[in-house]
Amino acid sequence: MKRLFQNFVLFFAFAAASFVHAAVPDPVDPRESVNYTFDQRMAQTKQLHAKLKEASAAERLMYFDKSLEAVKKLSAEERRDLSEKFKSQWKKLTDDQKKQVKQEARNYITSLPDAERKELKRRRELMLEFMSPEERKHWP
Repeated sequence: MKRLFQNFVLFFAFAAASFVHAAVPDPVDPRESVNYTFDQRMAQTKQLHAKLKEASAAERLMYFDKSLEAVKKLSAEERRDLSEKFKSQWKKLTDDQKKQVKQEARNYITSLPDAERKELKRRRELMLEFMSPEERKHWP
């Protein structure tokens, strides 16, 4: 009986861990997300932010790392092409839509603890390694 109980507890722990990891989705492939409409992108972003708020700090950082890895997997040419597509889409947005995007990002970032905000800022700076000097000018 004791052995059965130990197996049950172990199984439950693994099941709970896999359920928690399922709460944070895998990052969307940039090649796919570049084709989203504004409404699709905002809906996906809001859904992602809601799930990340429910996740632990380690899970949020793991998600960020996976996002960075998705970008690293792209060739330099693919990154450049996607960057140009995203820039052209940004330019086509109305001022109100740009405000919505910025506000959603601010809301998410301000919801995080200070230590996580600093860590995300540090990790975001790592992304600059994959940008050309021209692209870096556009990032504060």
